[in-house]
Amino acid sequence: MSDGTTHSTTNDTTDPLLDHEYDGIREYDNPMPGWWVWMFILTTLFAVPYVMWYGMGLGPSIHDNLEAEQVAFAEQLMAMYGDLEADQPTIITYMNEDAAMIGMSSLFKNKCAQCHRADGRGEVGPNLTDDYWVHVNTIVDIAEVIETGRDDKGMPAWGDKLSKTQIVLLSSYVAQLRRQPLEGKDPEGKEIAPWPDEAPGETPDASDNGGDT
Repeated sequence: MSDGTTHSTTNDTTDPLLDHEYDGIREYDNPMPGWWVWMFILTTLFAVPYVMWYGMGLGPSIHDNLEAEQVAFAEQLMAMYGDLEADQPTIITYMNEDAAMIGMSSLFKNKCAQCHRADGRGEVGPNLTDDYWVHVNTIVDIAEVIETGRDDKGMPAWGDKLSKTQIVLLSSYVAQLRRQPLEGKDPEGKEIAPWPDEAPGETPDASDNGGDT
């Protein structure tokens, strides 16, 4: 006569059923495979430094990786564009070159954001998005200021750290910041005329933008 207890039909001496019972159901003693358990343990251990590195800001963020890619892209642009001259037509031409401006955005953030902020609205240095400039009257003056600096304003000279082509393209980037004026540091210097929109190759009269440097 059966006592109602389920027994294993295997020939093993060890009962594969666990001792506890729930609602008349007993579980098999079927442990997870060792490889699965170790995979779970290693994955958990790996997750701790991973979260600290990427989730808590100890490592590079996706934005940092993007900027690194843009810097590499900017270096490729230097080789593609060759030697550029810091004249008005060239600076204006590259203001409208999207690829060049994307590449220069990283260079600007790396070299200029400390004083002008990443968006150019100014902090220690002046706001580069408004119409008031201290040492700039014509668009070519931007390249000259970047190259030689201005000690009286704490502006470092980048001529020995950047190539001529980098200075030209960075000048184009700074010039195009005026297209989207931002509220930031109070205006400094004097108001200057908008940049000219001449076709490449034309050389408009620099006196149109008037004033002394």
